Amino acid sequence: MISIPVVNAADVQKVGVVFPSKIMKESPQRERIIKKLEDEFKGRYVALQKLEEEITKIEQTLKRDGELMNNDEVTAMQRKVEVKLSEYKLNRKAFEEDNRRRQGEEQQKALVLVRDVINDVAKEEGFDIILNGEQVVYAKPGYDISDLIIEEISKK
Repeated sequence: MISIPVVNAADVQKVGVVFPSKIMKESPQRERIIKKLEDEFKGRYVALQKLEEEITKIEQTLKRDGELMNNDEVTAMQRKVEVKLSEYKLNRKAFEEDNRRRQGEEQQKALVLVRDVINDVAKEEGFDIILNGEQVVYAKPGYDISDLIIEEISKK
């Protein structure tokens, strides 16, 4: 009888698994993105805080001295608070929208970099397929190459 070896497809193909959320969380790009956005929005954030302090100060003055003021002065201060509050809400909404948009843009750039690094590692290391570990029900820990990807991203 002749014995024919059976070849398992898993033995022939080199498979890797990556966890994009882990890569994004642990990569140095994350800190760079956070710092970049903080620097970009710092001035607007400080301006919002200053406006909030102005509103609080006027409200405190109105509460403390309101009974000593005539009706016209009280009305003028109340209107001033309303105008500043309106300005604050508008500026805050614009700030939050712009910040959210920029975070999305920067995250998209980071994801492109992650994808490019994964593709480079796959070619250099001879992987046949790399799967998203967050969409795989189970994979042996030995297939996880996320740390290798983080290491490669750190070089960029």
